[in-house]
Amino acid sequence: MQQVSVYRNTSIFIIIILIGIQWGFYQSYTSQFPNFKNATPIIHIHGALLMSWMLLLIVQPLLIHYGKAQWHRTIGKVSWVLGPLVIIFLFLIGKGGYHRGLEVNVPELEMNKFIVLDMRGFVSFAIFWSLAMMHRKNANTHMRYMIATGILGIGPGVARGLGASFGWSVWDALTFTDVVGLVIVGVLLGVDVYRKKNYKPFLTVFMVLLIGSILWQIRDTAVWQSFAKTYAGLFY
Repeated sequence: MQQVSVYRNTSIFIIIILIGIQWGFYQSYTSQFPNFKNATPIIHIHGALLMSWMLLLIVQPLLIHYGKAQWHRTIGKVSWVLGPLVIIFLFLIGKGGYHRGLEVNVPELEMNKFIVLDMRGFVSFAIFWSLAMMHRKNANTHMRYMIATGILGIGPGVARGLGASFGWSVWDALTFTDVVGLVIVGVLLGVDVYRKKNYKPFLTVFMVLLIGSILWQIRDTAVWQSFAKTYAGLFY
């Protein structure tokens, strides 16, 4: 019974994250329907893919909760296509944003800072998705890495909401959501350790998020600026 409730609670947790994402993107995107301003086809596809992924994260645990394991396995096959598409479009959205910024005369040094967000977004998702699929036959490990892909949505969504609703700067908002993500994963890691569960998945997630948070804090340094300039020259 406890294991079944875990799946239900996982869906509830992802729903809460999805609400935060919708709050964050309401002013800059959703509220503009159907006459979106400055939204490219890549932005629309990117949004549709991520919403599809979040819905998948909600539906799949519920199928297990209600004893529909076969449906879970069948629908789960979508992950093999949807996951790589999410990764590709996370990269493309970063590339497009970089060039749009330069076109409206945002200084290159400023755009290089945002490469932190673009890189850590698609790299972190790729790591968590790959590990989830590698461990798909181990339900507990698979679930933890899938949850991690959902946690990645907190930053882009909630940080925008803090800016739009409360006037937070993007720098402060993203630092705050980084801390929130680390605290959530830290708590989940602590629970696994306390209950003598396999703690390695959430430890891995915590370390990946921590590295991403550190990169965000060193975005102004000469080391990052040099790396970001080289990265943009090679891939953008």
